[in-house]
Amino acid sequence: MTEYTIRTVKHFATEAAAIIIADLEEAIRLRGVASIVLCGGGTPLSIYRQLTVYQSEDAPWENVHVFWGDERLVPPDDPGSNYGEAWEALLSHVPVPIDQIYRMKGELPGDKAAADYATQLKEWAKTNDPGAPHAWPRFDVVLMGLGEDGHTASLFPGSPVAAAAPVITVTADYQGRPAGRVTLTPPVFNDARHIYFLVSGEGKAGAVYNTLHSDDPAQFPARRIQAGDDGELVWLLDAAAASRLDK
Repeated sequence: MTEYTIRTVKHFATEAAAIIIADLEEAIRLRGVASIVLCGGGTPLSIYRQLTVYQSEDAPWENVHVFWGDERLVPPDDPGSNYGEAWEALLSHVPVPIDQIYRMKGELPGDKAAADYATQLKEWAKTNDPGAPHAWPRFDVVLMGLGEDGHTASLFPGSPVAAAAPVITVTADYQGRPAGRVTLTPPVFNDARHIYFLVSGEGKAGAVYNTLHSDDPAQFPARRIQAGDDGELVWLLDAAAASRLDK
């Protein structure tokens, strides 16, 4: 696995939000625009709510473009929609222009949803990131979650490690919740400037330990996430999630 940093924070949501905002502001200072990839699940919701605090004249929301790392194949108003959760917790409360929100269209069949998002990535990169060497942007900030089984985004244990396409469809069953999904793939995540695994709670401590001490990206897909030479990969943990690392 590439080099990474582990940061254990006391006030998980507050400190994570401050780090994210600082990265977005830096991107806007340097390039005039910032891009962020949101993740699903329960862990980031407290961070999303905390991000709504940053609405001063210095906050970057008008220049931020928002993407997702994965999505269930459900309509945007379905309780299982990652977009819907992020909208309720964050996006409906900050002045991000609606045409700067690029959702995965979970209401479409999987192959069409994946193709549509790949097109959105390619078109955005062409306009906003013309120096990007691939058919997707080099995102400024990517937020990643971690499942108890070591999955991240919708990259699950046993799924193919190598994926050339930027967006793929997945059929997954996690904790008894089967679902068709669309997900970005490691080449897209790994191109980012800043990648953050956001992990909290004692229930994730084993997954953190096993992932960081494993050499098997097939069993622990979070191992597939590797920052490039000029990117950074940070595991942002609360004390409970980090509790097994010193044992």
